[in-house]
Amino acid sequence: MGMLVMFVGACGSPAPATASGARTASPGSSGLATAVPSPSVVAYTPTSTTNTLNVLVPSAGPPDAMVAQVNTITCTGPIGPSDSVAFVQLHSGSHVIRDYSDPAHPRSVCQFPPDLAIAQLIDAHHVLVGGPSFVYAVIQIPEKTARWFQLPNVGDQFPSLIAVSPQLDAIAYLTTDAGGNADKVHVVTSSGDSVVGSLPNPHAGRCGSAEDSKQGDYAHSGGHLYVLDQPIPTLNSLVVLEGGQTKLAVIPQGHWALGAQPAMAVWSPTSDTLFYRKGGNVWTWTPAGGARIFLNGVAWYYPTISADGNHLAYAVIRSDGLHNVYLVDLAHGGSPQLIGKGARNLPVFLNSTQLWYRSEGQGICGPGGDQPLVYELGDGSEAPSIIDFVGSVWPATSANF
Repeated sequence: MGMLVMFVGACGSPAPATASGARTASPGSSGLATAVPSPSVVAYTPTSTTNTLNVLVPSAGPPDAMVAQVNTITCTGPIGPSDSVAFVQLHSGSHVIRDYSDPAHPRSVCQFPPDLAIAQLIDAHHVLVGGPSFVYAVIQIPEKTARWFQLPNVGDQFPSLIAVSPQLDAIAYLTTDAGGNADKVHVVTSSGDSVVGSLPNPHAGRCGSAEDSKQGDYAHSGGHLYVLDQPIPTLNSLVVLEGGQTKLAVIPQGHWALGAQPAMAVWSPTSDTLFYRKGGNVWTWTPAGGARIFLNGVAWYYPTISADGNHLAYAVIRSDGLHNVYLVDLAHGGSPQLIGKGARNLPVFLNSTQLWYRSEGQGICGPGGDQPLVYELGDGSEAPSIIDFVGSVWPATSANF
């Protein structure tokens, strides 16, 4: 269905990524390479769209149970079109959208039923939710108006949603072509459904791994789409598309050597700059500059970029199997800095100044582990968080959330 998949450990928290079956992680001091500033690009301010979705209407109408779930959404108060928002689960068990227009005093502006799956925060006013039979709805908040669509399921193609464009005028999804040993990339617009790419996949079957991240996402400008197909790590493919044209193709010739595959990609929130891991390094791609190495020797997990585009955070595996989190100043360059007061993992920016992550400890429930925390960029302080899990953020970006 294209939903976020969390790997849950015995203590109820996402299990830490391990090097098993993936690659040899960088040493504990990993990440202290010099950051090379990204190529100059035209920046923009993400704001909520005013367009309407008008493609792929469900043939039989939306499921009654899903309509009932959507009707139970409650929203209070306005949401600014450029406000930082996050879909989260609180300690109380509530599934809410938090508005960070004032980071010191965030507001829970919308509450969702816990069994309604959130696939994407498209912007501050539009939430993508999913249900059975490949049916989805784009919910406009706080008004709660819904626009429905359904991915076509023909035979054993098993459509998998990638993303809805920020302009609400295109839907990207994958289908399985078992006979052709490939995954097809589809983009649907008001003009129809077009196959814009074919990625190798022998379809051996899998259950997921710590290497998995988002299958793809549109840049906030809507101009470019990345697709990261992840059948197994040695067959990962990464493409960047502009319309129906391929602008970047990182595709295996046979199989990747372990650790050489593309993984964990994330857009900048303020420019069409893609960051991704390949060959034990972090790369960037821009329309003007193409692909180039950004950080040498960094095998990152869970990269995330602040809403203003000025900071990037990511996790790396330590020699003891736990993780450290590093922070990069994208605005001024310089070396990544280790942050947090111990092992930390699963970072995701909530806004431009606050980074959420979880503490880790040795063992399944090691001392000091599995605690949600918020790191303040302004003073480097760390405090307990009322957020148990993050499901999606905007305009901050993340490879996973």
